[in-house]
Amino acid sequence: MELGDIVVIDHPRHPFNGCMGRVVGRRGNRTLDDLWILIYIASKMRSYLVPESILRLEKKKPESATEAIH
Repeated sequence: MELGDIVVIDHPRHPFNGCMGRVVGRRGNRTLDDLWILIYIASKMRSYLVPESILRLEKKKPESATEAIH
């Protein structure tokens, strides 16, 4: 996952399951092969750290910077 990609939280026990957001940063390792990803969720108007293992890539980084994340 790269900066700007649109992702969906895809874990049934996560409180934001099904929420869509944009990757805005990476913040180190949760485990050896799992990163903390900082995603901005527009519906909550906040950024959250979420493990990469529970994210699903919805679509790659938009070509134009003006495209909405909805």
